[in-house]
Amino acid sequence: MITNTSDRFLYIGGSEANMIYMNYHTKTFREWWYKKLEKITEEIPTNQYMEVGTILEEAVIDLYEQLNNVKGIRSKQAIKGIARANTDYIQGDKVSDVKVTKHASEWHKKGKVPIHYKRQLIHYCYVLGLNKASIIAYQTNNNLINNPFQELDEDNLYEIEVPITSKEIEIHRQKLEYLEFCRDMNVFPE
Repeated sequence: MITNTSDRFLYIGGSEANMIYMNYHTKTFREWWYKKLEKITEEIPTNQYMEVGTILEEAVIDLYEQLNNVKGIRSKQAIKGIARANTDYIQGDKVSDVKVTKHASEWHKKGKVPIHYKRQLIHYCYVLGLNKASIIAYQTNNNLINNPFQELDEDNLYEIEVPITSKEIEIHRQKLEYLEFCRDMNVFPE
């Protein structure tokens, strides 16, 4: 998994996909875009939940494959223009992102994930030319957060299908191409 690379500033990655939907005049977007224009490499901030998710990612995929009797591609990386994808898992024509979260069962029950995770999956579908996506979510608790090196329980694993339309991928492509143009012109988007 790419967390910090010397050329990260050159691309928009999946974790940044939500940024391209922001109002270009907000302080948050302008600060982010300034770093892209100035080619400033920054560390990705982490917290305990993110660190545990990283530790458990392979184990979650192992459990998913075992339960579903499948084998997929892990940690595929690709670049398409300004867009960069560093995926967790691909099986056939479906890309999946792994999330270890206190919200897994809630997402599964609702059949819906937060919009920024959907946009991350749209980003992956665009870069990789895929059209199906899901979140493979593992329900965590304080015990697992404090001790991530324990056996995972299949009852805590969920897959939430995330419908991605060709229209959503096209809108994403347009936004990325416009930002790539702006970057090449060294200007802020309007």
